Amino acid sequence: MKLLSKESIIFYSILGAFAGFVVAPFIRSIIDYSFTIEIIITTAVILPLYYFAKKFFLILKTKYFA
Repeated sequence: MKLLSKESIIFYSILGAFAGFVVAPFIRSIIDYSFTIEIIITTAVILPLYYFAKKFFLILKTKYFA
């Protein structure tokens, strides 16, 4: 998947909105640490989310839409 293709931009926009408005606030509401520790923990969850979502999207794309 090319970085600046139409499907890539749509995919990362939707995933970014989901991560920013759903995942990150949920994680930060569960833990009650200092701001920097919360950001590190949240980043440690969101970055793998992008990795696995991209792999899942590519599997779906090649299996069902090719």
